[in-house]
Amino acid sequence: MRRSLSRRRLLAASVPGLLAGCLVESGDGGDGVAEPDAGADGGESESDAETGTDGGTGGDGSTADRSEPDREGTDQVDDDSVPDAVGPDGSGLVVANAEVLDVADEGYETTVDARLTVENRGRFTYGTVEFRADAYATRPNSAERDSAGFAYDTERFPSGNRFGDGVRRFDVSITFRSRETDVPADVDWYEVDAAVRRAEPV
Repeated sequence: MRRSLSRRRLLAASVPGLLAGCLVESGDGGDGVAEPDAGADGGESESDAETGTDGGTGGDGSTADRSEPDREGTDQVDDDSVPDAVGPDGSGLVVANAEVLDVADEGYETTVDARLTVENRGRFTYGTVEFRADAYATRPNSAERDSAGFAYDTERFPSGNRFGDGVRRFDVSITFRSRETDVPADVDWYEVDAAVRRAEPV
């Protein structure tokens, strides 16, 4: 009887230990379940971050990618576009020579006729070019000269006869009061300088 009672006591004593072990395991298992949940949340946040990085930045990047060709296209349009007018420095038009052809004294006024030789060394073709020509009274064998008068000359080139590459010659007339100079009305006593004032490409 004593032996049988002692076995029951031993079994009763061992049952709480087994239950305690089960509780510990269930607690560990519960913690183990919670940890994957946290890991899943972390995975979602990482994927959200990646989505924000890849998706948002990718969207912005795709926009930037689209904008870069637009800018290149704008640059190409700017390079290929033709301005409304070009200044003297950028026109590429050069007055290579200005030759006095005739001087006429009409009593009150004197007129100097000259011929301009102009070269187009630029990249544009022009439909309109404006020149300024200045006449000077000089003295043979002297570097001194006095301004006598000036005139503006506008040359227009119709379709089929545009001023592109090459050389053109234009005649200009400069009229001023005769009392502005005290030199004879002779081609040897006058000089003319000319420059491009405005040019309109086509």
